[in-house]
Amino acid sequence: MTSTISRRSVIAATAGAAGAASVTGVAFAAPASASTNTPGNLSPDCGSGSGVRWEDVRRQLAAANPRVSAPIQKVVTNKYTPGMLLGNGDIGVVVGDSSVAQQSFHFGKSDFWGNNRKTASPLSWQNSILPVGALTVAVSGATPAASGYSMVTDIGTAQVTSVLPFAGSTLTLNSWTADHDNVLITELSSAAGDADLTLNAGVVLPNDPAYPSAAGVTGGALWLTRQNNAVGYGDVSYKASVASATVVLGGSFTAPSSTATTAAGTFVLRGGGRAVLLTVFRSHGQDLSDTSPVPTPDQLRDQAIAAAASMRDRWLRDARAVHHAYWTDFWTRSSVVLGDSQLETYYFNAQYVLGSGTRSGVHNPPSLWAAWTTNDTPNWGGRYFLNYNEEALYYGAFSSNHAELSESYRRMILNEVAWQRNTTHNAGYQGTAFQRSLPPFHLYQTPPAPVPVAATKNYSKLPADQKSNGTFGALPLIWHWEYTRDLDYLRTELYPLLKELDAFWRDFAVWDGTRWIFQHTSAHEGGDDTNPNLDLGFARKVINTLLDTSVVLGVDADLRPAWTDFLAKLSAYPTGTYNGVTVFYTGEIINNPGLPDTFEPGNQPINMEGVIFPGEQCSIGGDAMLLQYANNSLTQMNSWGVTPGGNSNNGFCKEFVIAARVGWPAEDLFQKLKASIAYLWRPSNNTVFQGGGGVETTGTTEALNSMLMQSEDGVIRVFPCWPAARDASFTLQAKGAFLVGAAQRGGKVGQVRLHSRVGGDATLQLPWNTGSAQIVDESHGGRVSASSSGGRVTWRTEAGHTYRVTPKGR
Repeated sequence: MTSTISRRSVIAATAGAAGAASVTGVAFAAPASASTNTPGNLSPDCGSGSGVRWEDVRRQLAAANPRVSAPIQKVVTNKYTPGMLLGNGDIGVVVGDSSVAQQSFHFGKSDFWGNNRKTASPLSWQNSILPVGALTVAVSGATPAASGYSMVTDIGTAQVTSVLPFAGSTLTLNSWTADHDNVLITELSSAAGDADLTLNAGVVLPNDPAYPSAAGVTGGALWLTRQNNAVGYGDVSYKASVASATVVLGGSFTAPSSTATTAAGTFVLRGGGRAVLLTVFRSHGQDLSDTSPVPTPDQLRDQAIAAAASMRDRWLRDARAVHHAYWTDFWTRSSVVLGDSQLETYYFNAQYVLGSGTRSGVHNPPSLWAAWTTNDTPNWGGRYFLNYNEEALYYGAFSSNHAELSESYRRMILNEVAWQRNTTHNAGYQGTAFQRSLPPFHLYQTPPAPVPVAATKNYSKLPADQKSNGTFGALPLIWHWEYTRDLDYLRTELYPLLKELDAFWRDFAVWDGTRWIFQHTSAHEGGDDTNPNLDLGFARKVINTLLDTSVVLGVDADLRPAWTDFLAKLSAYPTGTYNGVTVFYTGEIINNPGLPDTFEPGNQPINMEGVIFPGEQCSIGGDAMLLQYANNSLTQMNSWGVTPGGNSNNGFCKEFVIAARVGWPAEDLFQKLKASIAYLWRPSNNTVFQGGGGVETTGTTEALNSMLMQSEDGVIRVFPCWPAARDASFTLQAKGAFLVGAAQRGGKVGQVRLHSRVGGDATLQLPWNTGSAQIVDESHGGRVSASSSGGRVTWRTEAGHTYRVTPKGR
């Protein structure tokens, strides 16, 4: 993305496409046929994608498009907007207006952060992402028609089409964001024979004097500039400026006007004609201690105006090509066919939010609302909450073959270690613990030098009450290794972080004479608990990953006995009896005024996040006793995202993945997930909204991926929690860097195809009853020797080869 940033460069991301669609109603479309996107589409080379056919997935996506026939209300909000969404991971655009006679576009930028007014009296501030401004295109002098209004997001080509009907004419606006530059493109058209339309384009700033800003018209461009409040308000040590410039491609505005916070101009769209509005964004972020030159808001304005003035039809054609290439690649990296319109509509729109909200190469990871911020007081400042919200966005990204989208998040976590380590050391502990939420300001600062560990331990000085935050934050980094097997990344980035986390966990643990325990930590926010399930599972996740990866790297053999001994003596997950069955407790001792119980029916399942997911210490095929406790807990909690409370406030991204990982009855899980989606659904943009967060509701795609395929403990299982009576197919990424495709028809799986990206052993739990299989190397031809045991088959794969597994004798 084109943006000026101190100390670290931004890599240009690519993305894709354009194309119109008609719009009617808000009902779910008919189910896509389960005959499309079968594993037969897994190409031998796969490349960066999966071999999924674009023409097949395109039909599924068209059936899932958000569409409305009346203006969307309450688009401006301090939470997750109901407006339609566009974005390239750096700029975010919310489309929607309450009037039938105009359309508005609200702008956000991933690096535009400062402080907002958390409360007015007494005045207090919080670190926050801030909006940039808005553009409104209105029709002057025409009478709106009584019917015919529509909006649709074509998620396949990532564009919003608005149809505004008037007496004698219809205005169509087709809007999309470029993917090689920070530009919003709005193509306007009317039909042949329509009357001419006079269009007013106006840009406006949020009206808060805390943020220095200006608006005007220069060189035919409507422009805005805005700065954050780094000086004089709160504790921000980061100076951010942003500018936008809106022009008519190849044309000009008439009757331009401006105020301190607005700029406007008029142009005529001839009947049957076309016009294009371009809004170009330029920004800069820099720490206050940095003495390098800083572009002024006026200079950023001039850069945006100059860029806009240089864009011609050739630029627009190139932008369309890049856009199409990005989104075609995005949608064909993986595939699911679920045979259910509601589930597919949720799934594909959640993937669309992921692909629009975050990109590789963008400097800042997405906030709680991504860059879709519509006012100056977004809840919780939109900060990066490491106790689940920020990570949950990526829950389904890796199995969907989108590991690359976590790049900016991984970079933020690794960059943050230096500050969190020093806080941890000042509290007297080894290694690194993490605070609960972060703004991105440290991304713009030179990391501090390490400080020694204080002589006396003081847990109250640690970064947060929840000691699980550091490992929570590291989980997407661990998954990146597990799903890609990128050895250089493991050696240089992940392994050193794991060593930091391990050092903290083992130093924080207390020996009570028989076992290691974790005291003065917190399961929920605000507690002083002992042995939360989270901590116990996350510590195991870190150390088990170290045991595996130290062997891969050939290092730290001397530490393996200590790691193994610690795990052997670490406290068991706390359990107790509820309604006569054994369940997982949230913690062994819960000392939290707001949450006095160790078992919480109706709440989010924090009591299983450490052991089941995302801690991933037990799953189908694992410890039978732990699986029984998990199923008991799910039954007794009855937390399925359809009633008020934690189960629908923060639980949507948690309960269904956990249930899939422990083998909850598949048809019941299928129906429970549908019921929760319906309960939390917003048809204006086909997203799930829960009260406790924002874009992380995309993470429940992992529940569906896990119903179709799991790859825990080195074993790939196809359709491990999918109803036998429901046909489905998929192409998904498994741990070990294996791309796997399979189809279930009439309760039977005919074959499994596996593409190995980096080589290594693959183990498949056979999805048929013969107990044996034959494996063919489709890349070189011929059968492959394999070992079979316990209904599983294991064989050595070669990088770049594709294998077909069928029942023996077929």
